[in-house]
Amino acid sequence: MDVLLINPKNIYEEEIKKLRINVALGLYPSLGILYLASVLETNGINVKIVDSIASDYSLEQTVEIIKKANPKVLGITATTPQIRGAVQIAEEIKKKCKDVVIGIGGAHVSADKNFIERFKCFDFSVEGEGEITFLELVKKIMKGKKIKGNFHGQRIEDLDSVPFPARHLVNQKEYFIEPYGSSIATIHTTRGCPFNCVFCSKPVTCRTTRFRSPKNVVDEIESCVKEYKVKLVLFTDDTFTLDMKRTEEICKEILKRKIKLDWYCETRANLVDRKLLELMYSSGCREISFGVEVGNEKLRLEVVRKGVTDKDLIKAFDLCRKRGIKTPAFCMLGFPGETRENIYETYKLCLRLKPTILGFHLITLMPGADIYNQAIKEKKIAPDIWDQYAKGLTKDQPAYIPDGTTLFELKRIQKDVYHKYYFRPQYLFSRLISDIRSIRMMRLDFMMMLNLLFQSKTPTGRQ
Repeated sequence: MDVLLINPKNIYEEEIKKLRINVALGLYPSLGILYLASVLETNGINVKIVDSIASDYSLEQTVEIIKKANPKVLGITATTPQIRGAVQIAEEIKKKCKDVVIGIGGAHVSADKNFIERFKCFDFSVEGEGEITFLELVKKIMKGKKIKGNFHGQRIEDLDSVPFPARHLVNQKEYFIEPYGSSIATIHTTRGCPFNCVFCSKPVTCRTTRFRSPKNVVDEIESCVKEYKVKLVLFTDDTFTLDMKRTEEICKEILKRKIKLDWYCETRANLVDRKLLELMYSSGCREISFGVEVGNEKLRLEVVRKGVTDKDLIKAFDLCRKRGIKTPAFCMLGFPGETRENIYETYKLCLRLKPTILGFHLITLMPGADIYNQAIKEKKIAPDIWDQYAKGLTKDQPAYIPDGTTLFELKRIQKDVYHKYYFRPQYLFSRLISDIRSIRMMRLDFMMMLNLLFQSKTPTGRQ
């Protein structure tokens, strides 16, 4: 084996035998390592993928698979919440397979460029886009050259030149979106983000956005339908309709080729209009997720820096509802200066918007985000908080706690908002009507209700 790519669990730990109500509406593959694998294969390099999350492998199982494969290069991807699991794997492999060269890429090391200087279990890291740079490093390692340190990933300008993700290297049946099961595919059509939200880990992406052509996007959709019998595509771009004209062209291309499937996306409320939504629906769009963030418009514009008004949100949700497009809403609580009254404004706005699913989460402080740097400056968190997490000294991911409140109070309000929203007779009746033809969805909704009652968690959706 030349290269083994790993998607680690957040934390590998001993299973605690207790009642757990596990509700998941979706589990998706890591497109990052699927792209890396496709580029490596195109260049004649033997590669394998192990997804510890999808396969539910323990640390011991993951390590045994790596030992058996005996790769020349072990590549581990890690978002910030996954960094503990990545370190656990690397430490074990360094003890048992001393000849394996271990590299790490992904969101965390892109935001923390000096990470491997503090974690010697890794030989090298690649920040940013990895396809070109990782390939070059692998070729050097295979020629016997020693690789150490952090490397800046070379940016790809022509995204159409990148081969489609190597989906054949993972077990498609392990990934799903309810109620479609495993007949799904995730597709990313852009790179880069022009926006400046306070909670976003900006170093992960650049400001300049690059787009795949509509033809290239629909070519991938078509290949997924033919090869994997896909019935649903989830576009994983943060802002799918960033270029509204391009979105129109994608929809028209789907219709032109007479491709029959449903698709979901995420975007901003100020980047849709009636004409575009009609075309999106005609081509198969059945769900659009919007970032509402907070109910107080001044906070949303001045603190969150979202750039979306109440009017934008109300218009977008109303248009989608009239067209029959489902509208999950992403909300957060605990921004700087946000009061208890402000948090309940979010609940009141959501009553007006009527999202099909409400996600209402504390703000996880990600390295590189402005709010993360603010929290360090205000001494709300230690500068090495994520190193502590990576070393297993804490299992808690840091959240921003505004002055005048506590983590306990925020969680109490979160639970109260969930109960108020999901246990309204109007909402329960609408879910019953929606689920009446699907025993599977009825079961999931029942489990979600138990989750809300006992654990105050919404189902795991977007990863």
